[in-house]
Amino acid sequence: MKVLLINGSPHQKGCTFTALSEISNTFQQEGIASDIYWIRSINISFTSRCP
Repeated sequence: MKVLLINGSPHQKGCTFTALSEISNTFQQEGIASDIYWIRSINISFTSRCP
């Protein structure tokens, strides 16, 4: 199993990252792989399609 941890904070290495790192370390101790992904590094846009 692999867990995806999503950081949506505007600060890549801020408090949210620190909290997710603690969770990731706990997962690692239990033998569960995880990745932390910072979503602010990608451009996400939504379009509205109303009929």
